[in-house]
Amino acid sequence: MTLLNSKASFKLLWRKDVQEVSKLHDYTYEGLNVQGEAAKGSVTAMSRAEARYLLERDGNSDLSISIKKNWYDMEFGHPVSMENLLQVTRQLASFAEAGIPAAKGIEILSQTADDKKMREILEEILIEIEAGSRFSDAVKQYPSVFPRYYSAILTSAERSGNLTEALSTLNTYLERDLRSKRAVRSAMIYPAVLVSLTIVAVTVLSVFVLPRFQTFFDSLGVKLPITTRILLSVTHFVQSWWWALILLLAAGVTSVVFARRNQTGRLKLDRVLINLPIVGPLTRLVALERFCRVLSTLVKTHVHLPEALELAGNSTGNRVFEEAILEARQKVIQGEGLASPLAEANVFPAAAIQIFRIGEESGQLGSQLQQAASFYSDELDHKLKNFTALLEPATLLVIGGGVGFVAVALVSAMYGIYSGVRG
Repeated sequence: MTLLNSKASFKLLWRKDVQEVSKLHDYTYEGLNVQGEAAKGSVTAMSRAEARYLLERDGNSDLSISIKKNWYDMEFGHPVSMENLLQVTRQLASFAEAGIPAAKGIEILSQTADDKKMREILEEILIEIEAGSRFSDAVKQYPSVFPRYYSAILTSAERSGNLTEALSTLNTYLERDLRSKRAVRSAMIYPAVLVSLTIVAVTVLSVFVLPRFQTFFDSLGVKLPITTRILLSVTHFVQSWWWALILLLAAGVTSVVFARRNQTGRLKLDRVLINLPIVGPLTRLVALERFCRVLSTLVKTHVHLPEALELAGNSTGNRVFEEAILEARQKVIQGEGLASPLAEANVFPAAAIQIFRIGEESGQLGSQLQQAASFYSDELDHKLKNFTALLEPATLLVIGGGVGFVAVALVSAMYGIYSGVRG
């Protein structure tokens, strides 16, 4: 990007409303200095666009800028809820359909959005766009707010010039994700209440009731039943090592957070995720449907296939698929076609490979991919409904097993006391 013009820099550096909502951040950068040599370092600015302006003013070029994160910086949850993101996306889609430019729509929403954090992020994105950045590049800088596929689909829209369709697609994705999230949450309410009551009941029985049984059994000179001894052993272990269990849980959560922040860790976690029972097939379907839909859009708009594969791979949201698609992309560049390299990637089902092959041989790859995306979308909705329908009874079954074990332990103890007294 060339040095910002005076109008953009004026907006960037002197807009009062921007200065009111912006905060200074440290940014790291890599690029080329005035001599054309590789350079990297850090700069303090209110936004990434201002950082780029300051660096380009000093003669730097070909810049890659990202906000600086300390090793101890961790994000838990999402700074903006999915509901707010969906609302903004839906409004942007309506604006685009009405012919309102994206920058103008973002400016309106930066003043009217309900969530304060979302307003601040939209203001930052607006600054980036006014400074010359693309919408997709500005969105990409907020991975904790916008899913990975968000910027990839926007990039495809910038290639095709059809922002309305891209925002409509994003609206559909977010609605489905939110619907699934709400369904899982709704299905978990009743089991969660039962789990809480069960934990309280088991804690009271284990801490106050069962030790009395043990004392009484010791006075009778007989052993507690095996089920009661197991329950007491678990209770004693938790009482003695509760602090170690909390530390272990905290270490596990911290390890996952740090692993998600680097490519190798994400690859390992995503590989585990797609191989899990029940959740794994759902994750594969999500990645496959997004890949087919984004690649279809790009192919139809005559984007070169290697570039389309890279963008479509980034939209899957799964590092295993991304790596496999990038490897296939290299073979496509070497002239090996599309279906064979994707088949060798070992992440796509045989039916999908057959669709790719038919589309490639018939010259109708875009339409074939569109049909595949529709099919996998329906399949995903069906599996999600089945998953949420089975979630509640499965949880109740697990809880029932735990409660049943405690009941058996208590009954066995009482029966043992009765037998001991008779003896």
